[in-house]
Amino acid sequence: MSKSLFVNGISCALLAYLNLTPAFASTSTALTQANSNTAQLAMNVLPSVTNAAAQLLYQGSFGPTSETLFSAQQVTRQEWVNTQMKLPPSWHYPLTAQYCGVSNTDIVNTPNKAVDNTKKDNPRACLKAQESVWLEHALTAKDQLRQRMAFALSQILVVSSEEPPLPRYGDGLAWYYDILLKHSFGNYRDLLQDVTLSPAMGVYLSMQGNRKTNLKKNTFPDENYAREVMQLFSIGLYQLDMSGQAILDTQGHKIPSYQQADVENLARVFTGWDLVENKRYGHSRSGRYDKFMALTPKQHDYTAKTLFEQPIAAGMKADKELSLSLDLLFNHPNVGPFISRQLIQRLVSSNPSPEYIKRVATVFNDNGDGDRGDLGAVVQAILLDDDAQGSTTSPAFKLKEPLLNYIGFLRAFSATPKTEHYHLRQLNGTFGQGPMRANSVFNFYQPDFKPNFAPDDNSNYLVENSGVDESANQQLTTVAPEAQIMVDPLIIKQLSLMFKQTMSNKANFNLDLSAPLALADNSVDMLDYLDQLLLAGKMSPAFKVQLQSHLAKIKGQKRQLKEAIYLIVSSADYAVQP
Repeated sequence: MSKSLFVNGISCALLAYLNLTPAFASTSTALTQANSNTAQLAMNVLPSVTNAAAQLLYQGSFGPTSETLFSAQQVTRQEWVNTQMKLPPSWHYPLTAQYCGVSNTDIVNTPNKAVDNTKKDNPRACLKAQESVWLEHALTAKDQLRQRMAFALSQILVVSSEEPPLPRYGDGLAWYYDILLKHSFGNYRDLLQDVTLSPAMGVYLSMQGNRKTNLKKNTFPDENYAREVMQLFSIGLYQLDMSGQAILDTQGHKIPSYQQADVENLARVFTGWDLVENKRYGHSRSGRYDKFMALTPKQHDYTAKTLFEQPIAAGMKADKELSLSLDLLFNHPNVGPFISRQLIQRLVSSNPSPEYIKRVATVFNDNGDGDRGDLGAVVQAILLDDDAQGSTTSPAFKLKEPLLNYIGFLRAFSATPKTEHYHLRQLNGTFGQGPMRANSVFNFYQPDFKPNFAPDDNSNYLVENSGVDESANQQLTTVAPEAQIMVDPLIIKQLSLMFKQTMSNKANFNLDLSAPLALADNSVDMLDYLDQLLLAGKMSPAFKVQLQSHLAKIKGQKRQLKEAIYLIVSSADYAVQP
């Protein structure tokens, strides 16, 4: 398949620089004998690792390392998933609270690290700490599947530091993120409840401090969260069948999944909730961001309501009314296909087939034991499906998210920070995204974004040599969400950062290059190793020939290795998830 069809905004010069068509890995050459441990590790990975193991690690983690790649090829997909799901969570909030010196918080599982009082009550330090902890866990945490799943959920149930006063509460953002970690393999209904009552979400979508109707003042409940919890967090705009396709009426029009009256009634349900220990109802700068919101009864609307034509009796207790309303949302037939499609997009494929969505949504509706909304069963269904393993005629293709593209590069070489904490400056300004940094509740990009593609001189060559017929090619490239933030200015910044990290002494991280350096005597072996580690063995033969020819002109093994790494991770081959 032509990978240029997936890329929006990359200049023709960049596309033409390297051969962009994918290919299956060629047979690895035999390794020369070496005595070092690093050479032995490389020998373990290179001859016998399967592309499927690397592919799984790109789908279910933030990218393979030499160690995880070797480990993953020793077990089945099912065994790898089962092992990952049993690992204890690597929480974000305790470490964030420690790094930024937060006081008066209930910190559990506190790391053995003293509070830095010089950073105490410093909002900028807390936001930086939240970002640092996220990056540290993405790069080093053992529970990679849970961390990757939480990041996927954070792009569906969006909360962002872009909305004041959340930039002042990096610890509160980390506390919210831990809700996603907690429920990554739990039940979506429980997740929906905790998200609804979380302080960060309450502030972000203005449910916190929401007041009941006051006809004398002509004020009505805020509808923001009521609308978004339906449109984005549960049922979507239109009625769907099990395959995620919109259901049409007799005139061929999409059927709305809710009405404005549902928004207004649900907004009334979401009244009266506020931050714990708040000095004034509705104030967002004095309460707790590490405890679920609590009810202020006099601000709640206890009158009768109707939601999806289901009556809610007057005088019902507020928490029971909230639970009933969330039950109605959770049990709506749209939730399975609506959430399943987005999770597949974040982990495996930008354009999952209707059959793939239906299979996963079926598991969402019933995990086999009669339980609805079991996210552990859902993520297994996503990763163990034939479409995810490339064993169908319609293989899964997706662009890597720009931030994950770079993190995968750092993970591949066990990057460690040169400073005390893990940190990347100006994530949004470099990658167009960052953890809890979306510009709006609609995430960094739209799930149905279609990139503009203007054929260039390479297009015919690429399609003709892709091994995929053009009609299938067009079908598989219907949408490419990540391409919405892959624009020229950001791509140039990302390439510059990768160049700085590989070729400059001013890099932010130290890379462990010992394993590939152990193979540097033979450029073919070295490239085969990098191919498996970075591209899941899918480097095109033409690209490999170009690299070998180029490296032959470079003096010094370390310089050769660094240039090989940079050319691979800056290629369009690397921009597409194996």
